[in-house]
Amino acid sequence: MGSKLKKRSSLQPKTGTKQEKRRFLICCEDKNAAPSYFRAIKRELRFSGLKVDIDGEAGEPLKMVKKAKIRQDSAGKRRADQGEPYDEVWCVLDVEAPQPHSSLDEALALARRNNIRCALTTPCFELWLLLHQRSHTGYLTTGQAQDRMRRLNCCYTADKDINPAHFTGQRRRDAIDRAAKLAENFPEQAHPTAKNPWTDVHILVGRLLAHT
Repeated sequence: MGSKLKKRSSLQPKTGTKQEKRRFLICCEDKNAAPSYFRAIKRELRFSGLKVDIDGEAGEPLKMVKKAKIRQDSAGKRRADQGEPYDEVWCVLDVEAPQPHSSLDEALALARRNNIRCALTTPCFELWLLLHQRSHTGYLTTGQAQDRMRRLNCCYTADKDINPAHFTGQRRRDAIDRAAKLAENFPEQAHPTAKNPWTDVHILVGRLLAHT
């Protein structure tokens, strides 16, 4: 009798077990603004149910997507990744203006073939940062976007680094709203080089916020 009760209890589901976390990989072009921004979100929000790896200095678009694919393919083999593949892999890409990255189309095609998601900004990530501080609707070159951030004299340095305190809370919510409004100015199917100013980084940020 006792042995039967013991056997039956061993078949019952365990309670209080730790829920498996989803895993994101975010690859960024350089070591400055974009990776600093996402690392600040990670520190601030301490995601529940989400593990985020951030890879800076991944290079121009095609090099970045290739690097993301290598990490995507090897995620389950690396001890640090605990044998689990990434649930979502993202590349944070600058389109650049007036001259776009020559490898952009090839990079986007490779990403589509490998289920790698891209968060793009035309002209560059500094537009996404600027939208945390103010609205902007006029055409921008890469240099102009960076210059507008520098002229704020509060949160962006000459080395393209940021002060995370200026990109949180209501400012982040404002940026999401402003980016969504910019998107309404262009046909969804238009090529990224035909949308300026424009970004869909808010989609990636929304995915992260969903786990807070």
